Amino acid sequence: MKKKIYITLGAVTLLFSVYYYWQNRYVELRPVVQRKDLHRPILFSETFHNQLFKIANSNEVPRYYYKNIKYVLNRESQDYIVKNGVIYIKYKYMNDMEMIWNYTTKTSNLDWFKSQKEMDSINGDAKSKEELYRIIKGFRK
Repeated sequence: MKKKIYITLGAVTLLFSVYYYWQNRYVELRPVVQRKDLHRPILFSETFHNQLFKIANSNEVPRYYYKNIKYVLNRESQDYIVKNGVIYIKYKYMNDMEMIWNYTTKTSNLDWFKSQKEMDSINGDAKSKEELYRIIKGFRK
């Protein structure tokens, strides 16, 4: 009887460990856009919201995505690592395509950057305010 309990506990521990590793491994951050080519009804969009989005092709990436994505990730307190110029985030976050789409759209949203600059001037964060000024100036070019 004890042997069955130990085997069961060992199997549950192993399955939990594999699941934990799988969710917390780092994967490449890819831009996400809304899916416009759906030719079918969207079922349970509240539950299966990933069906509304897709990984962007190279011609669908927003203009300032690669230039501003690190700032957006830092501002949103998102953990990431950079290896050989490629940004990696945890799989469980990359699997939330709505959140990644939100980050993708923020990289090209001048109004969002202006609102962040306002917040920094109210909070007295001069360093971040200067970085935001540089980013906003880059939108005008």
